[in-house]
Amino acid sequence: MFTATATARESLGVSRLGSPLTAPPPPAYRAIAGRVIVALWLAAILYVLALSLIVVRGPSDRVALRAPVLEQIVFLLVWGFATPAIIWSAERLPIERTLWRRRVPTHLALALAFIVALNLAAPTIAWVMSGRASPYAAVLRHGLAELAAVGHLALIVYAFILGAGHYLHTLDVRREEQLRAERLRADLASAQLRALTLQLQPHFLFNALNAVGALIITERNREAFDIVGRLGELLRALLAIERREEVSLREELELVESYVGIEQARLGDRLRVEWDVAPDIASAQVPPMLLQPLVENAICHGVSRSPQGGCLTIAAWRQDTRLALEVCDDGPGLPGPRAPVESGSGVGLENTRQRLSHLYGDASRLELVRDGDWTRLHVELPFHVLANGTPASSGGAAA
Repeated sequence: MFTATATARESLGVSRLGSPLTAPPPPAYRAIAGRVIVALWLAAILYVLALSLIVVRGPSDRVALRAPVLEQIVFLLVWGFATPAIIWSAERLPIERTLWRRRVPTHLALALAFIVALNLAAPTIAWVMSGRASPYAAVLRHGLAELAAVGHLALIVYAFILGAGHYLHTLDVRREEQLRAERLRADLASAQLRALTLQLQPHFLFNALNAVGALIITERNREAFDIVGRLGELLRALLAIERREEVSLREELELVESYVGIEQARLGDRLRVEWDVAPDIASAQVPPMLLQPLVENAICHGVSRSPQGGCLTIAAWRQDTRLALEVCDDGPGLPGPRAPVESGSGVGLENTRQRLSHLYGDASRLELVRDGDWTRLHVELPFHVLANGTPASSGGAAA
């Protein structure tokens, strides 16, 4: 679903994360329509030539048919060259529900003017090309006679071309509406992701400042000063990624490491941290602040609730085309053996679930599980790197 959705949106000029791409190429149906129009007029010319060869029985017939055949070919060529202009007029003056009373007479006037000009210009061109073998007055009379005899058929052909132009215009309008709607949906998704990310920052900052306040009250000034320094580093890292919708796993782990340092300064030896990250996935792209709320949840609702503290494990590895992330703690944990993510404490888990859903849909998974003495927060999402990056090969977690 992730790959198919991204491909569909990029074909409309919108990236998967809502940023505009370069202008989309001209629609394929216009190129097909152009080829069909050229093929039809060429087929008509070939039909005239083939028919002339069939009816010719001798040299006298060939001489007699030369002028009429040349005139018909000139007629068809003029029609062929005029077709783009007729289609253009249909697009410039579309017959819409509110304007049809003005547009229909306008197109009718253009059609009559073109047909009259055609029946005067085509015989004249053929007369010049054939060496002006007859008086020009006879050519004009012939053209007017043809206009009276088959002018209604020319009007039908004109209407058919005009209808094709209106159909192409309708396809263009629908395509623009679809593109506009897709861009609006992408902008909305981007705004929602931005709001969710901003929601995490004051929540995290509030908890960090609470930790500083607790250390000051207990007169652990050195630890409080250390936390303030680490908090400054963490806020600088957040400012660097606040407008990005994805960051590398390396950047995300550095941010988590700064946050874990704050918690270790607060909890001391009660918090033991183990890292289990595969070495070949550092360039994998993940949403910013994906792991921090999960780590915060594990510490606040797991390790810190135990008087003797506990162990926190942060793991990341690749499973074929998916990236797996896991945050585990051996704190008191959940009341039951398994619980959906919605039952997790705090705003962080629900926020993370919503951001994953916005970005990856059904291709992502967030699960909160009690496994023996451990509580596991397991995240899966599609493995991908930047376009100029090198995809990582499959590999398990590093020891």
